[in-house]
Amino acid sequence: MPRLRTGAVGERLRVVGPTVANYLRRYVFAPRYRPNEQLRLASSDGTRLSAARLEGPPSAPATVVLVHGFVNSSRTPAIHDFARRLARGVHVIVPDLRGHGGSGGRCSMGVEEPEDVAAAVAAAAPGLPVVTVGTSLGGASVLLHAGRFAGVAGTVAISAPAWWGSFEREGSDRVRRFIGSPVGRTVLGVLLRTRVVSSCEGVPDSSEVVGSISPAFTVVVHDPDDGYFGPEHAERLYHWARQPKDLWWYPGAGHGTDLLTPELAERLLLEIDVRLRPSAALTTAAVPARGPDQNHGAGGARGWAPRRAARHHLARRGRPSPWP
Repeated sequence: MPRLRTGAVGERLRVVGPTVANYLRRYVFAPRYRPNEQLRLASSDGTRLSAARLEGPPSAPATVVLVHGFVNSSRTPAIHDFARRLARGVHVIVPDLRGHGGSGGRCSMGVEEPEDVAAAVAAAAPGLPVVTVGTSLGGASVLLHAGRFAGVAGTVAISAPAWWGSFEREGSDRVRRFIGSPVGRTVLGVLLRTRVVSSCEGVPDSSEVVGSISPAFTVVVHDPDDGYFGPEHAERLYHWARQPKDLWWYPGAGHGTDLLTPELAERLLLEIDVRLRPSAALTTAAVPARGPDQNHGAGGARGWAPRRAARHHLARRGRPSPWP
């Protein structure tokens, strides 16, 4: 048998090494929550859900329910880090959607997941408003939940699909192929710890429910070059929503957890504070009913610069993962 040249072996390790390291970091050695932060919830159909609760400061104006995307969980490093950052200003509940992480059941790609969001919202401390924030599948789930169930003060959808069935982009087509075959679902279950139902209908069309989120606020966050769902998804979600609403473009930022930067955490905390805290409403100019940030950089009324945040993020994390 011919020996592999040292250079060829080195090249293979150079290519495969970062992928293996990323897998180990996201799944095998994913960060854990402290025992006193862990929660056990149940969805309305009896599905057992694992979750975590992070206490914010005594003056916290709200509770945020942070919902992960497909093949992620509450322990995904980017989700875990973002939850910790949000907890500097608000209380945070981070559930594992069905079929993910420590939760039971199987992922239904948005059909049943709004019920999981409802269970997490119900676990929030009474007396404070709740804002739901979700990435990718989690973004679709919080939109569908807010439109169907109400009971939240606002919802923020990051990289969310508006519908299922168009697979022009490589990422969404890859998801379709994996969930559509027995072998793909086995790979998802064994390697990525995501159990998917065998007859998966895909993410429900949200055109009929997004408008019902009002009078709660809706914020859509998206990269126009998203490798899973194109800008038309964000544009349609924004169009279907009623005021108060906003659309934040982050060009070049990526998809899902790629957008969970320190800058976005800071921006969300300020947005929640301005919209929900009575004292802030008296001392800060009210958030205007404004349209989407068409120049992809102005960042709205308070001078934020999404383009700078995106560049910082890409420099910090390098190439995005092939999964959300």
